[in-house]
Amino acid sequence: MSQTPNMRMSRRGLLRATGGIAATAMLAACGDGGDGGGSGGGAKGTLTLWASTAFAGDAKAALRTAAQEYGGKQGLTINVEGFPANDLAKKITTALAGGGGPDIVVADVSSIPQFAASKMLVDVTARFKAAQGEFFAGNVAAASFKDAVYAVPYDTSNVALLWNKKLFQQAGIQSPPGTWDELLASAKELTGGGRHGYMLGAQGYGSFLFWPWLWQNGGRILDDAGTKALFNGPEGLEAWNFYAGLHLTHGVVPPTFLGVTQAWDQYIQPFLTEKVAMLAIGDWGLAPIAKGNPGLEYGVASLPKGKESATVLGGNAIGITSACKNVDAAWGFVSWLTSAGQEKVLRDGYQRIPARTDVGNGSMAGLDEAHQIFIQQAASARPRPAVTAWGDIEWQVMANAWDSVIQKKKSPQQALNEAATAATQALSRG
Repeated sequence: MSQTPNMRMSRRGLLRATGGIAATAMLAACGDGGDGGGSGGGAKGTLTLWASTAFAGDAKAALRTAAQEYGGKQGLTINVEGFPANDLAKKITTALAGGGGPDIVVADVSSIPQFAASKMLVDVTARFKAAQGEFFAGNVAAASFKDAVYAVPYDTSNVALLWNKKLFQQAGIQSPPGTWDELLASAKELTGGGRHGYMLGAQGYGSFLFWPWLWQNGGRILDDAGTKALFNGPEGLEAWNFYAGLHLTHGVVPPTFLGVTQAWDQYIQPFLTEKVAMLAIGDWGLAPIAKGNPGLEYGVASLPKGKESATVLGGNAIGITSACKNVDAAWGFVSWLTSAGQEKVLRDGYQRIPARTDVGNGSMAGLDEAHQIFIQQAASARPRPAVTAWGDIEWQVMANAWDSVIQKKKSPQQALNEAATAATQALSRG
């Protein structure tokens, strides 16, 4: 899921763009499937990189500076262009379908399978093999499709629990909840006087944040073959009922959460203004809090566990497109940018966590204490299924199911069963 701090962030547009890439785009973007050879890209000595504005929106952005540094040493010109996160995948798809487009893309890991299936990215399995062990296995899996690697993991993110220390103290609660039962008890105690104990999201924001609950209860999203939805099994239904029950049964969620449909900052706002005491979010939520309420007293804890502990993985990966005419030059930059020596770009430039296994060895000492829980969880965060239909499943099928439940149009069981049927149908279509 690219989680983008300090800006209005929506994944719906990105995933819609990649969830059902048209066959015409597949044909037009298809190069030789190996070392590039598409009709786009720049002349020799020039590379073009596209990323979201979170990475490339500022003229002094760390990614731009890094590209200039590397290019200057190698005699390359690396042009970095930024696009709103909502538009990036559509821009990439449209450009490559037209025979042009960038040489390199920094994209949300959830979009990599769709790009790969449409032959829009170069298979980098052989090139990446020597360094693969330096990256978290979950991020490598998220950047892969059908046992081939199509992008190098860049940053990693996962979801943890943010809790308001002042509100907890006022309620007489000494520590953040560690289990589902403790979460519910704390949320009830913290609800009242115009405040609520826990925050949820609507539409795709709600569906994305459901996956840890499913896994914590022993449920699975899909079968091993990736052809059938399993999230409506007994474990999934129990988790879904508990998750929805925070709003439907217990009323510990502010009614305004129904309007969280366009950006993560909508979801964060009630916590930032101390109207909500707890919320689950990734490290992309820390920068907006620091900017919007720098004096907020809050802590970060691992998600309360059910039968087991689990959290969901997100982040970005860097791929070389089928339009690239100089794959060797592009690979040189990608491998350099994702090396241990360049972790400072993510750390200092964006307060983000590299997807490298060495992040716990002191290289992230420059990040504040709030980031440390995310770093600790990085190795065990679980990726969502690398299937081409994932965008449709998460941000349409499940998003619609979740909205039908929280708007009380369907029972949780009916909505989840119908979503599983629709998800299986989407998988059968490719």
